[in-house]
Amino acid sequence: MSVISDYISQVKSSFEKLPYVLSQELIIDNRGDVVLYLKGTIVFTNQSEFHLKEYSISVPEFKKIAYSYHYQGANKRLIFRYDNAEHHPELENFPHHKHIGDKVFSAEEVSLNEVLGLIIDLIK
Repeated sequence: MSVISDYISQVKSSFEKLPYVLSQELIIDNRGDVVLYLKGTIVFTNQSEFHLKEYSISVPEFKKIAYSYHYQGANKRLIFRYDNAEHHPELENFPHHKHIGDKVFSAEEVSLNEVLGLIIDLIK
């Protein structure tokens, strides 16, 4: 298996093991095990929603180029979003940052599993 195929398997496994899931969708665009685009949505039993976008490459090594992990309440209002869009150069860990409501904070790069863990902790 390739590094991208391994990562896809990990993401699918993470989705399958999640509690409190009402529905989920994962779109995988694997371009020759060199470029990977993931887009997904999970609706939880409390009607909150998680939206994910990741763009990764595997040459010369696996690297996440762009990501957005967006979590919103049943009312469709943002609870938090981690992303690395390059629109806050003033932040210490640019381009990595976290949105909470209408505020933006410097953040370390996070993994999908870390974000899913945060969401499950909030739902409990």
